[in-house]
Amino acid sequence: MKKLSTFQRIRELKPQLAIVFAASVLSRMTPHYTLYFEANDDAEQAPLAQHILQLVWQRLADPKQSFNLNVQIEKLEASLPDPATDTTFGVLPAVDAGLGLIAVLRFWQNVQDDAPVMVAKLAQGGVEAFLLATDIAEEYAQVQAITDEEEYDKANRVLNQHIKAHPLMMFETEWQNTLLDVLQNNKLSNQDLVQQCQQMAHETGITTLGIEL
Repeated sequence: MKKLSTFQRIRELKPQLAIVFAASVLSRMTPHYTLYFEANDDAEQAPLAQHILQLVWQRLADPKQSFNLNVQIEKLEASLPDPATDTTFGVLPAVDAGLGLIAVLRFWQNVQDDAPVMVAKLAQGGVEAFLLATDIAEEYAQVQAITDEEEYDKANRVLNQHIKAHPLMMFETEWQNTLLDVLQNNKLSNQDLVQQCQQMAHETGITTLGIEL
């Protein structure tokens, strides 16, 4: 039997478990939002994403806990920096974290069913963008300079293999699948499962980009 991809496995989760998955991944993405605003001396904005994520966790642990989804969505949308005007790399992980959180909130509004998969893709895509700007930047530049279409396709396939095999990308995909194992096989109470997944994110010790938590 063909092994399911990470994204296929997420789609097979029950909605509640899929959002626990998304919140767990976002726990390792929202620090990028905080760091971006701290670096820009915006102490008021810096805690917003992690504050909203905490509201998400509270609602997951106890569905009776509610908050105004529209208000939080509006706050996040208004806060997101514009990559078109800010070209520092830190802006992209900050935007990814914000977009992932907005997607989760919209999931609860029944307007974005693909939110859990989107969060997983944002996390993995963020790692890829980071590698292309750092460890694999030289190889990426060489590939982009190739003018022959056949040679370009061949070199690009090799580049993609190197991205997938990089320790940071391997850690992210393996961690997401370990998290999915827990969610698919869990026999815990709702509150205990939420606590376990929060702990799993914390115990990695790093954000999705390898920054110490």
